[in-house]
Amino acid sequence: MKRERVKDIATVAHRWANGIGESGQASNLFFEGENIYSYGYHFLIARHVYNSRGGHAVLVTQKTYSRSTSAQATLVRQASRHIQQIGVPDPEFDAEMMFEEWYNQIKLIAGRLEYSRKPEKLVWEIGRVYAAAESYAAFFAIDIPAALRQAGTIDDSEQYREMVRQETELKDAQLKKKRIEALRIQKINLKRWRSFKADYLTTADGFDYLRYNTATRRIETSQRVEIPEAIGRQFYAVVLDTLAAGGCTDCNLRLMDSYEVRSINAKFIQVGCHKISLKEIRSFTKKQGW
Repeated sequence: MKRERVKDIATVAHRWANGIGESGQASNLFFEGENIYSYGYHFLIARHVYNSRGGHAVLVTQKTYSRSTSAQATLVRQASRHIQQIGVPDPEFDAEMMFEEWYNQIKLIAGRLEYSRKPEKLVWEIGRVYAAAESYAAFFAIDIPAALRQAGTIDDSEQYREMVRQETELKDAQLKKKRIEALRIQKINLKRWRSFKADYLTTADGFDYLRYNTATRRIETSQRVEIPEAIGRQFYAVVLDTLAAGGCTDCNLRLMDSYEVRSINAKFIQVGCHKISLKEIRSFTKKQGW
């Protein structure tokens, strides 16, 4: 977009704040539509926003970059002081990102409570951050996440530790739920792959799987490596002999002169980038009648 040149940065800020023109620039301050930038698109100072009730506000960045950008941000705030201003981590963030950043800011401040000589100052900083989140949520009529609401009430190190404990428990539960779902999907996809309805299988458990192609008389892995049946049987005999001898690590063996045998133990084998459980190998060889 070709921007209209104006006489100075104060005029840029004034025109943006009052919606005069579609764009304007002087020196390193410019605006396009609802947004006003310093030095480039990488530093958005402020943005006009509107809510469902017809309300109008300006989201103003709380970031700092340099003395000149700080001066320009001050100029923008002064020019738009007739409009409700809400300080935010970054005007480009959506609500989820805003709340997450405010939570992280409070967490960082609260982490210093235990060793601070003036904890009341830190409690004030927590309140200031949370007040910004409240203003943002009130303007857009959206709920503040429970974790951020709790963080906003912290006034001592014990509350901070409790917040961290709950956060850890929540993350652990979310990871567990995510893993259970990933394994459920893997089970479905593994069945499809074994029946040759798929050529490749992405696994969630860290292991690879085997199937036998009767048309080619080759063993196929879930990473699309193919091994002739005769070589597979020979290697299986090597695996059994190695296990009987106690297993090996860095086994000084290669499969088909291409794949390094890195480990053979009672739980799994590692060959090249493959990791295959002994349970999978025994199930496969049993089906093949080896």
